[in-house]
Amino acid sequence: MFFIMLAIVYLVANIFIYLKCNAAMAGLPVAARITAGVIYWALALSFIIYMAAGDRGLPARTGHAFYWVSTSWLVFTLYTLVWLIIFGIAGLAGLHVRQPFVWAAGLTLVIMAAGFANFATPDTRRLTVDVPKHIDGTRLTRIVAVSDLHLGYGVTRPRLEQYVNLINDCKPDIILIAGDLIDMTITPLYQEKMWEPLGKLHARLGIFMVPGNHDHLCGIDACTQFVARTPITLLRDSVARLECGIQIVGRDDNYNRRRKPLAQLMSETDPDKPVIVIDHQPNDSQVSAAIDSRADLLLCGHTHNGQVWPFGLATKSIYSHSYGYDKVQGTHIYVSSGLGLWGPPYRIGSDSELAVIDMRTE
Repeated sequence: MFFIMLAIVYLVANIFIYLKCNAAMAGLPVAARITAGVIYWALALSFIIYMAAGDRGLPARTGHAFYWVSTSWLVFTLYTLVWLIIFGIAGLAGLHVRQPFVWAAGLTLVIMAAGFANFATPDTRRLTVDVPKHIDGTRLTRIVAVSDLHLGYGVTRPRLEQYVNLINDCKPDIILIAGDLIDMTITPLYQEKMWEPLGKLHARLGIFMVPGNHDHLCGIDACTQFVARTPITLLRDSVARLECGIQIVGRDDNYNRRRKPLAQLMSETDPDKPVIVIDHQPNDSQVSAAIDSRADLLLCGHTHNGQVWPFGLATKSIYSHSYGYDKVQGTHIYVSSGLGLWGPPYRIGSDSELAVIDMRTE
């Protein structure tokens, strides 16, 4: 029912925008207006068609183009509608804008161009956390934490190669992936042999990931088989113990309603050694469980920090820890906005990022 309501709202918004568009074309020949209308509705309906069609094994380039165009129209609809509403309110105040659709569409395209540039240049967040526990060897362990790569028709192999270079340039001791490695379907990952760039990831102490909800949606068995082709260790309600003493507790995603309680997993760890928990979704109950279990570091993703304004306001209202760093009762918490993204290739009011966390131990 929720998705049906969203589809209705989306269609109503597009009808409203189309009427404004049609009014802006009043002086054009009928043939031109009909052609423009056909193009408009092909774009407006493209995302619904894409989602309804599902995975049809499209060639990679075709799939990328279809995915990017259809999801881009979602952003175009959102911001064009916002501008038209703003112009409508201005008109009520006596400030009339000539050709409101032209201005709304133009301003939206500028915002989208800036949003794409922002997505294409990920940030590196750096922080140092102190964990008063002993490990063997060096007292400083560099963790590169990423989440939400969403590899597929949206994030292509060239983009993945960029991500791998960014991660390796940080010279990590450990690489941790907090879920949603895969987007909607596994097909383009095999078409573009994405296990090859992932195979170039390097970390002295290992590479670990947990599933996210999208890894389950694309088929957790298919995800597991793909990850097995890479140097990544998939943790699903399991604990990895490194030779230096660091322990990594990887929770299966909340999508799996039968996943083990965190307390059960923590009972398998040594409380005198550092414990890092990776849990894709930063639901308040899951964050509280990590704090109550005295985890030293909790890493999450999932929220994308809203990805596109104003959805960041929604994530902040849903999650107490929706993005960034916090420390509660000795537990360091970092919720990443994600290195990749779902759907439209734009970051508006948020950033793509990886986090470099230097963990200092005694």
